[in-house]
Amino acid sequence: MSKFFGKNVNALQTLNAHIKDVTCLEFWGNALLVTGSSDKTIRVFKWIAGSGFTEDKSFSPLTGHKYAVTCVRISPQGAVLVSSSVDGTLILWDLSTGERMHTIYQENGEAIRTCCFSPNGDFIATADDSGTVCIWSQNKSLIKILRYHEETVYTVSFSPDSRILLSACNAGTIRFTIVDNETASESKFHRHKSLGMTEFDCAIDAAHDLGVSSADFSKISHSDPLDQDTVIHTAVTCGNDQCIKIWRIYSLKGKKNFKSHRLVPDSTSYHESGTSVVYNTSLMNAECVQIIPAHGCAVNYVRFNERATFILSAGMDKSVKMWNSFGTCMKTLLGHSRYVTSLAVSSDSSIIASGSNDKSVIIWDLTSNLSIDSHIVEMKSVIFNIFQTENNIPLELLCPITNEIMNSPVIADDGFTYEKSAISEWFDRGKNASPMTNEELQTKDLMENTDLKYKIEEFLKKMDFDAFDCNAD
Repeated sequence: MSKFFGKNVNALQTLNAHIKDVTCLEFWGNALLVTGSSDKTIRVFKWIAGSGFTEDKSFSPLTGHKYAVTCVRISPQGAVLVSSSVDGTLILWDLSTGERMHTIYQENGEAIRTCCFSPNGDFIATADDSGTVCIWSQNKSLIKILRYHEETVYTVSFSPDSRILLSACNAGTIRFTIVDNETASESKFHRHKSLGMTEFDCAIDAAHDLGVSSADFSKISHSDPLDQDTVIHTAVTCGNDQCIKIWRIYSLKGKKNFKSHRLVPDSTSYHESGTSVVYNTSLMNAECVQIIPAHGCAVNYVRFNERATFILSAGMDKSVKMWNSFGTCMKTLLGHSRYVTSLAVSSDSSIIASGSNDKSVIIWDLTSNLSIDSHIVEMKSVIFNIFQTENNIPLELLCPITNEIMNSPVIADDGFTYEKSAISEWFDRGKNASPMTNEELQTKDLMENTDLKYKIEEFLKKMDFDAFDCNAD
């Protein structure tokens, strides 16, 4: 279990504001929660010490959709809320006043199933029942229409650098698009006519048998230590095949050059990755590095926490599960009477919220220390001071398996540096392939990274002093 969590995960509060199933959730920080429902409403809750999450009756509920709300998302700056609906509209709301600012209509008026902001706030992506994905600019103009999918697209997600858009559909396919037009125009994969003539930057077919229901990009990215031109993103997906899958997506930082890259082939091609088929271009490639048998039934939703130190999943079995980087279930949370549809994690990972077909939202305390009387926004414990510091940790100090600061960094045969206990556990589980490249390792020998160990020790000393100073205040 992560060092930030308490021994027990407790149900802190249950919200019963909606009269139909809860379809979507989103936190802003720790103290603001937005929910959406098939009852056509969006509700905004704020944490009040002594009462817990309380609906802001000054403007909530927000009404404007004619049919079920399918997704809610808050802009990176926290000023704008967007909501999508089966009615084919995306509504932009002023989150401080509840005022309806703008309405966007999906191409051909199709039911919108999901939406998301890019982390830099420049783009909004929407996806619909026809399989069409639309990308909208800050001024709400339609800048790109992607017709990669043949069935309903239920999930879209941007990479942490806002450069890559992932979309996945009910046919079990995943498509990756470079949003940067200048780079993306250089190299596209032209699909075989039998698959339909469409261009993309990387694709995965048969990602999940019976369809992909949810996907999320980790906010932590890494570089290939042997090729600084290659960025490695991590994504998690789930589907009706009862599995969670972890993918590495390899992309070049800029335009294609004349160098060869070990993780991104020089030309368009395809290869098998487990039971899936990956279609790569000279700009992007992908590999499935882990398959986790999850709920024993369809998995409806997956999400990383902010630091990508754990994965949350929701299933048709009415449960919420928490997974570590090795695919071990750390906690199973039971409290809903019907299947769980959606999940959200607070910014410091102290609280999660789960929405369900039973019309309720359950607030879960991951610290074992919270109560309705807690002043969540004002917390100044050592744990949360450390969390704030961790947002500024140099990525080279983080183990690419656990995304936590390394204590004993070692270099493996693939050239990556790992926490010794993490890579050892990876090997102990019978895995002989690299956790980052999925290529077979020639040896399991490990070499201490003494330079990085010194950097880590110096960083931890500074972090200890900063935490002490904060508590002194």
